[in-house]
Amino acid sequence: MDKINFDDIVSQLKSELKADCAIANQYGIILGSLIVEFGKDKVIPRNILEFITKRDQIAEELKLKEINSFALETQKTNYLFTFSNELILVSKLDLNLDLAKFMPSIRIFLKKLSASFKEQEIKEFSRFDFSKELSSIKDTLIREEIEENKYSIIKELIKYISN
Repeated sequence: MDKINFDDIVSQLKSELKADCAIANQYGIILGSLIVEFGKDKVIPRNILEFITKRDQIAEELKLKEINSFALETQKTNYLFTFSNELILVSKLDLNLDLAKFMPSIRIFLKKLSASFKEQEIKEFSRFDFSKELSSIKDTLIREEIEENKYSIIKELIKYISN
């Protein structure tokens, strides 16, 4: 199965939605990004990631069915965190953008991307043949033992002469 190119996806999001985006896996490792603060192969800050992972508990305390996203407002921009079980999408948005119009389309996009990402996961692991590996190790040990004992007489003779 083809691997998903997250850099291409965030570039397309930039052209379509006019917003810088970053995509991370469920562990917070950023897979693709156009946001400087959330660079590729870095990790989403721990406090934000904890909030995302505890969203079910927070929803329960607030008597909500679920929490799909949250926004952080700064002096210059909004950061919108939209998440599924598999992926986290971070969007860096202008303050004047209407989040109510933006959020539904980004949520639908993330659901489709998560489905593709889930299909990419390994469903079944192949069995590893340990007997082949063990026999290879055994052969290596036998060869090393032979090499070690190969010149033992000469080694003993040299030791005897040097003493």
